[in-house]
Amino acid sequence: MNKKTVLITGLSRGIGKELALHFSENGWNVCGCYRTNKPDYEIPNSKFFQTDISKPDEAASLIKNAQGAFGKIDCAINNASIGKNKLIFKEQADNWNEVIQTNLNGTFYVIKEALDIMAKQHYGSIINIASISAYKSYAGAASYSASKAAVIALTKTAAREGGRFGITVNAVLPGFHLTSLGKSAGEKYTEERKRESVLNTTTDLKEFLDFMLYLANTKTISGQVFNIDSRIV
Repeated sequence: MNKKTVLITGLSRGIGKELALHFSENGWNVCGCYRTNKPDYEIPNSKFFQTDISKPDEAASLIKNAQGAFGKIDCAINNASIGKNKLIFKEQADNWNEVIQTNLNGTFYVIKEALDIMAKQHYGSIINIASISAYKSYAGAASYSASKAAVIALTKTAAREGGRFGITVNAVLPGFHLTSLGKSAGEKYTEERKRESVLNTTTDLKEFLDFMLYLANTKTISGQVFNIDSRIV
């Protein structure tokens, strides 16, 4: 019970996988969820659950199962998201709704359930993975950008409501990292992201992971949005 427990949504690959590995290496219990792709790795003191967070009953079960596995949740990281690029005049309702339901509604459902548990604990940290797309416009990214901008607004409200229970709630713009998923975007995409950077580089993955671990442990920082990037918003 002395070890801290982190819950990470969307930990099959990319940032989610790297976060799970990093928190585990630093002595945390790790709970997490995936929708379709079961994680291809194993770590000690961990529990992975197949969950569609866009469904409120499944999000509630995830939080209940995570608490049941380790008795508490010290930090919840809302990482799960999807993007389906379509120009606005070609956007279909189903496509728009799927992105909003996962990125915004799913984040809301996890926050709602996590706040309930953390309020009883009288402590806890919630970190929402937003995106620079919430501030910068990219053609074809209307649904994704809108969902991430809404996550930032949700973060600030949750921070205000959770503060009286000692709960911190923050948002992070993670930047573009060369994880296995990031590398699959291709050299052209990577070079475009570098050109947007004032340092002509991608975000350092270890710097991001160390910052997330730091933020998970903070007690007096809340309601903030952190851009872990060298692209200016």
